[in-house]
Amino acid sequence: MNLGLFVEGRWKMTAKKFKTYDQQIAMLKKRKLNIVDETSAKSMLESENYYNVINGYKEPFLDKRYKKERYKKGVTIEEIYSLYLFDRDLRSIFFKYILIVENTLRSLIAYNFSKEHGYDNYLKFSNFDTLKQITSKDAVLEERATKIHSLISKLQKDIADTITKKEYMNHYVMEYGYVPLWVLVNTISLGELSSFYTLMIPKERIEVAKHWNINEGDLRDYINNLTFFRNLCAHDDRLYNARTHKGTNKKLFYIPDTTYHSNLGIAKDKFGRYVSGKNDLFSLMIVLKILLDEQEFNTLFNKINGLVIRLKLKLQSISYLDIIKTMGFPSNWQDIKKP
Repeated sequence: MNLGLFVEGRWKMTAKKFKTYDQQIAMLKKRKLNIVDETSAKSMLESENYYNVINGYKEPFLDKRYKKERYKKGVTIEEIYSLYLFDRDLRSIFFKYILIVENTLRSLIAYNFSKEHGYDNYLKFSNFDTLKQITSKDAVLEERATKIHSLISKLQKDIADTITKKEYMNHYVMEYGYVPLWVLVNTISLGELSSFYTLMIPKERIEVAKHWNINEGDLRDYINNLTFFRNLCAHDDRLYNARTHKGTNKKLFYIPDTTYHSNLGIAKDKFGRYVSGKNDLFSLMIVLKILLDEQEFNTLFNKINGLVIRLKLKLQSISYLDIIKTMGFPSNWQDIKKP
């Protein structure tokens, strides 16, 4: 947002003026960005959009010694574009493997819930974890009740919204009068699936987590991590330097410490907390290492490694290690491939 000038105790908005492609190129050259082939640069701006490429990926290439925007010596527009393409390919690769885990989650959640409550009892309040067995605090119980009612309401809306759009949903409603959970679960968002899992009765959550031989509380954190990064991938948002957050206040959230943090020797801060692999893109890499089978993860690893190697060849004015560090990847990140 362009706030403009602070006048009479408030920010006075100033409009962003339209600039032609030639004016955009002239502005970039004035900021010391090296543009040798203006025709090629103009073609890139025409196809990809100035905001998406330049504003989205200029940060690592800026010279921070200057208050006004200025690029480091020798930075080319092709380098910025290479980082843009690198991030686009990252989204495509990670999205594919998040979906693999997501499909497994959908199957396990539907199976274990239905095993306990039947195929059409996901709209019944008492079939979820109300917390009454562990607390009598009214505030806690009311908050949990609100979350359960909200989930049920969303599931009802999902059914109403999809029976006219998906033939198989309409078939179950017309033929049987209900939609089995193992059918409905394929139509809800990963965010709703995460809420569903969190609100399941503890023994059911434990059964789901047993598939990976992990703690059910850890799985909840992993699902939150997957949900965050999946949304970035699905909406073509910048991925490589993202940090996980949630809520309107964008409060950061982290995955638990794992053996991969210690085995890779990831550095810790003065409070004993790992400095990477907790809420950055490498945290997603760790989550997928835990939740994918070995062959799938190795394929993911090889694709990401290939992208990093290609980016390394494209960058001259900065080191590819600067980008890797921003992603939260430690210098020895390839060792995560080891069992």
